[in-house]
Amino acid sequence: MTAVLPPYPATPALPAPRRLTRTEDGELLHALLWTAGAGRRAISSAVLGGGIGERAWILNAQVAHGYRRTDPERHLASLAADAGLSGPGVGLMTAA
Repeated sequence: MTAVLPPYPATPALPAPRRLTRTEDGELLHALLWTAGAGRRAISSAVLGGGIGERAWILNAQVAHGYRRTDPERHLASLAADAGLSGPGVGLMTAA
C-alpha cells in the first residue's frame, strides 16, 4: 500500500547569507547569517534553537580551534544579539 500525502506548498529559498566578522582573544573570526523572517519552520540539532519550530534566522559562527567555553548556548545567544538578531533562531559553531 502506498501512502498518499497532500501536496506540500513550495517555500522560497533563503536569501544569500551575510558575512560577519568579529575579534575574540585577538583572533579574527567569521560567521554566516541567513535571515528567513518570521514564520519559517526549521528542523535543527544545533546547540541554540535545536528542535522543530519557527526560526527567523540561522547563524553559523566560527570559533577558535582551541574553543574551551562551557556555555556555547549563551555564547551563541550573545553573538546573535551583537548581530542585531531577535526572536527564535538557530545558532551553530564551527572551528573550520
